[in-house]
Amino acid sequence: MKYEEIYRELQQQFQQRKWKSGQRFPTERELADQYRVSRPTISRVVNRLRDAGQVRRVVGSGTFVIDAAEETTAHLTFGLFVPGLGRGEIFEPICARIAELSHEFNFTLVWGSVPANGPVDHEPHLMATAKRFIDHGMDGVFFQPVELESAVSTKNRRIVAMFEEAQIPIVLLDSDYLSYPYRSAHDLVGIDNIRAAYVLTSHMIEKGARRVDFLWQPHTGESRSLRVAGYRDALFSAGVPHLRDFEHEGDPRSLPFVRDLIDGGATDIICANDETAALLMLSFESLNVRVPGDVRIAGFDDVKYARLARVPLTTMSQPYRALGDLAVQTIIARIAQPALPPRTVTAEATLCARESTSVPAV
Repeated sequence: MKYEEIYRELQQQFQQRKWKSGQRFPTERELADQYRVSRPTISRVVNRLRDAGQVRRVVGSGTFVIDAAEETTAHLTFGLFVPGLGRGEIFEPICARIAELSHEFNFTLVWGSVPANGPVDHEPHLMATAKRFIDHGMDGVFFQPVELESAVSTKNRRIVAMFEEAQIPIVLLDSDYLSYPYRSAHDLVGIDNIRAAYVLTSHMIEKGARRVDFLWQPHTGESRSLRVAGYRDALFSAGVPHLRDFEHEGDPRSLPFVRDLIDGGATDIICANDETAALLMLSFESLNVRVPGDVRIAGFDDVKYARLARVPLTTMSQPYRALGDLAVQTIIARIAQPALPPRTVTAEATLCARESTSVPAV
C-alpha cells in the first residue's frame, strides 16, 4: 500500500473509534509488518497523525492515542471566514466537509464571507466580519487569507491581529498570508504546494517542454510563492534552462499581455490556479492560439470547469474532503494543546493529465 492509502485507512479507524484516548498506538515495526511497507513510510504516516493531533509520541515510552473529540467535552463554536466564497470552487467542498463534521466533533459553525461580486475594496466588510466573530466569542476560526484585491497583505495582517488580540486560535486554509519562505505563527492546512508544482512541472518536461513559463494574477494568494519554488526545483533537477523572465504576473484577460507572452516564446505555461488557466484559454481562443496545438497549459485545483472546458485542463487535484478533515483535527488539537508550535499540515495533490498538455506544442 502507498503512504496516502495507509494514512487514510488509519484515519478511518480513528473515526470508527478503534482506539481509545490514552491507548498505546501500534509500533512502527508492527504497522510496517501489517502493511508490508518500510519503516520510513510508516514513520511518515505516524508523524502526520501526530501533526494532526491524533497521537502523541513519548520518548522512551511509545506512541499514544489522543482522542481530541472525547477530551474536549465542551461544545465549541468555530468561525468559517472565507472572503470571496463563491468566486472560485475549491473552498466550497472543504467548507462543506468542515460543516459535515460539526456533529461528530461537537461544534457549531458560524459562516462569514464577503460577496464575490461586491466592491473591489472589501476592507470594511472584512473587518466587520472579524469583529462579529470576536463579539460572538468564537473558540477558533478557520481563515482563508484575502486575495485578488489590493493591499491584501495589510488586510490580512489586520484581520489576524484582531483574532490574536482576542486570543482566538486561527487555522489558515490553503495558504499563509506571509510570503514564502516566511511563516506566520498560526497552523496551516493545505496541499503540499512545492511538491504539487514539482510534479506538474515534471509532467510538462516529460511531454517534451524545453522551456516552461509560470503565470499568476496580481494579488494571488501566497500559495503561489510555494508553487513557484516547486516549479523552479523541477526545472533545476531536469536541467531545463530557466530565467526569471519566464515568470509572469499579469491579467490573463488582457489580450496585449497574452500576445506579448506568446511573442516572447512561451509554449508551455503553468498557471497558479485553474481560474487563471481558464481565463488564459479564453484569451488564446480570441487570438486564434490553439491549445494544445500551439501552446500547452496547466493549472492547480481541479475545479469543475477544468474537466468541462472545451479543452479539458491538466491540473493538480486538491483532496477537498481530506483537507476538511485535517482542518477540523488541527483546530481541535490546537485548543487541546495551545502550547504546540505552529504546524503546517498537508495533503497530497494528484496529477490529472488531460488534453491541454496532450499534444506537443509546435
